[in-house]
Amino acid sequence: MVRPSENYSVQAKNVIDAIISEYTLLLQDIHREDITLKELKKIRLSINNRYRQISDIAEIKNNFSEKMFKIIVFNSDYNELILSELDKLSLTYSISGQFILIQKPNYNYNQLMTIVDDIEKTKNSILSKCSKAKLDPILRARTALENEFIDQVISRETSSNSQKIFDEKEKIIDQITKKKIEIILGKSFFKKYLEEKI
Repeated sequence: MVRPSENYSVQAKNVIDAIISEYTLLLQDIHREDITLKELKKIRLSINNRYRQISDIAEIKNNFSEKMFKIIVFNSDYNELILSELDKLSLTYSISGQFILIQKPNYNYNQLMTIVDDIEKTKNSILSKCSKAKLDPILRARTALENEFIDQVISRETSSNSQKIFDEKEKIIDQITKKKIEIILGKSFFKKYLEEKI
């Protein structure tokens, strides 16, 4: 009689693969310019004794391949208000027609580390999702064992295979994360970051 093979761990692999795909997409949306974009989006202006967000009176454009942010102001009467806020943020800008062009600043190590901290928090939450995905088939196999649908060997195999899958995928998550952190920090800051981690 051929003993049935363990197939509970396939669930762990499929779920973890989906989590990693989601994480990869999430990382693609993180850029060093997010530091300035956050500041720009926080700008609030007093217009006719009412506070308005910058998004009410202008559109902020960011093309990652360009060295400038573009603010398209819907009504040039508000230019002065926006420019005074940009001065407070110590940003370098120029005006070109209806655009306010803001030079993308060079970020220091500590500023970039705020993004890295967010990436690491996200990575930890992804790993705990993966850990839960690893546990689900193990618990299902245990229940099946208690109900005598499977034997002890298959239950043990499920546990072992699920752990192996998790370990392999954890390495992939580490690599993806490291690569993104290197892109955010740049070569020399990344070296510093690795030295600090030791």
